[in-house]
Amino acid sequence: HPLSMSSHTLEYFDVAGRADAIRIAFHAAGVEFTDKRFTFQEWQGFKAETTDWAYKNGLPVLTVDGQKFTQSLALLRYAGRKGKLYPEDAVQAMRVDEVMDINQDILAKTPSPPDAEEKKKQREAYGAGKMLELMSRLQQLAEQSTTGWIAGTKDMSIADLVVYGLLFMIRKGDFDHIQTDYSDKFQKLVGLEKAVPEHPAVKAYYASRQ
Repeated sequence: HPLSMSSHTLEYFDVAGRADAIRIAFHAAGVEFTDKRFTFQEWQGFKAETTDWAYKNGLPVLTVDGQKFTQSLALLRYAGRKGKLYPEDAVQAMRVDEVMDINQDILAKTPSPPDAEEKKKQREAYGAGKMLELMSRLQQLAEQSTTGWIAGTKDMSIADLVVYGLLFMIRKGDFDHIQTDYSDKFQKLVGLEKAVPEHPAVKAYYASRQ
């Protein structure tokens, strides 16, 4: 079986972060992979010593048959294709991509100044401004969908997994100075937040980790 003949190693930290969606998609595809998880301390040492630019820009890094690949959304699309969680239809795939890019925007545009007071001020302004606009677009897409999945796919897609990752992060209080109930104003997204962990592919992955 060609799928299992390729060797896959995913390197990240022992947290959900940008890797759990990839791990879930691989598991759904039946792709066996080495799930290498660095401690933050190990990573600091490794990053300081390595001369490989694949690692210099951070994790995750995926190695397929000796070739290294970076950029979490590229890795997720690859895993999503394997696990049938990424549409073959070009228009639907564009919608999935749109959702994932909005999600990436929300994370990338988050202000992180070094001064604690300034960070609090800028984060609160971000939550009331640009972040609100981007979340409103996600809510709009969720409202337009007739299937319950954010990109209008028949079943869950990798777009649902990345949005769930963001919602989970907010709910857990891992998004500094953004209230843990911030997502509650987006009721369709709250519905997604409840639906994703109940999906058989997601349940099967977490059960395998027990």
